[in-house]
Amino acid sequence: MEGARSLPEGNVQLELFVRSSVPAVARDSQSGVRERLRRLDANGEVAGATVRTWEKRVPIDTGCSERETHHTHASFDDWARRHGVSLAPFFDTRECHSSITGESHTALVLPVMSLAVYEGDRLSAVFPHADEDRSYTVSEALDALEGDETTAESEESEKSTREELPVGAP
Repeated sequence: MEGARSLPEGNVQLELFVRSSVPAVARDSQSGVRERLRRLDANGEVAGATVRTWEKRVPIDTGCSERETHHTHASFDDWARRHGVSLAPFFDTRECHSSITGESHTALVLPVMSLAVYEGDRLSAVFPHADEDRSYTVSEALDALEGDETTAESEESEKSTREELPVGAP
C-alpha cells in the first residue's frame, strides 16, 4: 500500500492545504508544517511548495462556489481508490443543519491539514490517508521527504531494548 516510505524522489512538488479557522494548538501545528515545507523548498529537497487555505466544510451542491475544493477532493479521492487506501475519516461528508435558516445540506468536512505530493504534474500521494493497517500523517510524509527515518528507527530500537532488558532493569 501507499505509505510515507513510498514517496517519489526527484521532481517533487508539495501543496499543503490548511483550514482557515482552527484552535491555537492546530494553528501551531500548521505553522510547524509550513516551516518544514519552507526548509524543504529552500534546501532544494523539493521542486516547490505552496500553501492553500480551505474552509472547515463546504456544501456539496452543484451551485457551490467551492468548485476548486471539490475538484481537489475528487482528485484526492481518485488517487486513494487507485492505490487501495482511504481518505476517511480525515475527509468526511456530514448532514449539516442551520438553526438560523432551518435548512439542511450535505457538506464535505475537510481535515485541519492535508498534503498533496506531486511528481511533475502527477498526483503521487495524499496525506493523511489510511490503509487496512494504519494511518499515514502529514508529519510522516515530511519525515520521509526530509530523509528522517529516526522516528521509526527509534521506536524499533526502544522496543528491542525493552525486550532485551532483564526483569527489574530500569
